[in-house]
Amino acid sequence: MYGVLFHYSKGDVLMYKLLMTSYFLLLVSTFAVADIVFVSNRDGKNNIYVMNDNGSRVRRLTDTQFNIGAPRWSPDGSQIAFHMDLHSTDPDPRKPQQYDIFIMNADGSNQRRLTDHPKLDVAPSWSPDGEYLTFDSGRSGKVEIYIMEIATRNIRQLTQTDGVDDFVANPEWSPDGTQIVYEYSKAGHGRHIYIMDVDGGNARPLLKKLRRGIWGGVILGFAPSWSPDGKHILYSDSEFVAGRGRVEDSILIVDRDSRQLQALNTPKRWRIEDVRWADDGGAVLFPGIPKGLEEHGRPHGRPIFKIYKYHLRTGQITNLTDHPSSNTSMDWTPHNALSVSSRKKLAIQWARLKTVGSTPFMPTSP
Repeated sequence: MYGVLFHYSKGDVLMYKLLMTSYFLLLVSTFAVADIVFVSNRDGKNNIYVMNDNGSRVRRLTDTQFNIGAPRWSPDGSQIAFHMDLHSTDPDPRKPQQYDIFIMNADGSNQRRLTDHPKLDVAPSWSPDGEYLTFDSGRSGKVEIYIMEIATRNIRQLTQTDGVDDFVANPEWSPDGTQIVYEYSKAGHGRHIYIMDVDGGNARPLLKKLRRGIWGGVILGFAPSWSPDGKHILYSDSEFVAGRGRVEDSILIVDRDSRQLQALNTPKRWRIEDVRWADDGGAVLFPGIPKGLEEHGRPHGRPIFKIYKYHLRTGQITNLTDHPSSNTSMDWTPHNALSVSSRKKLAIQWARLKTVGSTPFMPTSP
């Protein structure tokens, strides 16, 4: 009885190694990237954490005593932008805040400071190609929206509000990179959602007829964001009534083309903060407090937010952070996002594969 011997050429062995390396990189990078980044004070001070999109496998990315917030995934899931106040631990109460924009790798490593200005720089948002950030800044004397080219740190102002007390905030890029949605606060007229072209021109309200409050109060719109397919805009709003405070919070979705407005069926009297898309547009994330408005918008003590997921198809609401701490400022990224480094490695491996030849690997026998 004879055993069967297989002979492998050097090209076969190289191709096999490249295939296995590529498969390993795909596998590792797919499972290494978390789905939701958020801010929590569960360890005593606000820090940035990540978790899977069902609330499991929570781990901390930062370890700082500074006030930190607004984490946002880069488009490829390899980096996170955020803002941080470097004066928040100073014992001198007269010292002004020093919020600046930072980025770090998805695992919390390689933290870099992008802005250094005595005025506030907050609320970063990535361009779809990952080369630019928009953010709010008070560097002109009023809070306006600015754009930065990350590679050069060049910064340019995009908005110029009219009134002395007007301001804009929380810019968010459209998926095709041509438009930016943002908040526009007009003194005495509430805060509404606007859209502008990416160069700052053609600013206009999202809704031609501004939404009226249920209680006849002033409406403040918050945290607009585009759906992954660019067809809808999500945001939350709050109604304030003189003498009563915050009385009603809503989550709204607007059709980009028809401007048709849909209010989600969230429980009454919940306090709801900034909202974000999840599950490729199939769900909405929001920090909430059940019955948090029962005290006319002034709950006793420090508010404790949980992060909830609203499933658009069923209307089911799931608590993702069943923890006694407060959890806010979340952002979602696809679970199979690849890091830049992994993408580059894969490109190199497949380029080498092509040089070996297109013949599939098969063992040969005598």
